[in-house]
Amino acid sequence: MLFGNSPNIPRLPEEKQLAGEENWRPYKREILFAVQSRGLTRYINGTIPKPNSYPGPIYPTTQVTTPWFSPTPFPKEWEAHDRLVAGTIVSNITDPVRLGIDKTKRASEIWMTLVKRFEKRDEQRIHLADMSLCQKEVRSSGVHDGGPRKEDAEPD
Repeated sequence: MLFGNSPNIPRLPEEKQLAGEENWRPYKREILFAVQSRGLTRYINGTIPKPNSYPGPIYPTTQVTTPWFSPTPFPKEWEAHDRLVAGTIVSNITDPVRLGIDKTKRASEIWMTLVKRFEKRDEQRIHLADMSLCQKEVRSSGVHDGGPRKEDAEPD
């Protein structure tokens, strides 16, 4: 997974690319690590707003670039950084079309689409596991519908 000094999009090994719900967690971990390692986390979470495009050149033609970690990049830099993050997310999905990913959206919008889709399912799984655990605890505690269980009654 090379980024180097050039803006290469990192590619995950095929087994870590997002195929669906079953490998969301490892995919998420790898993508966040790749983005964080380049200092571009604020693009994935949407906290660097897209700068306004200016109607004319307000920067001199010999303009230098802003630092890579700048919270206020020039418009073209913001676009390049956002596309790099979006490319990292989308190119590491085995079938983005099947998952309904619109690669033309901002990186943060693409990421939130995935988070909402897969994190919601995780919450549902946690809720179902909690419900199952509660039912097992109720059965093992001897409480049944608010009264003693049949097997707990004293013999005649």
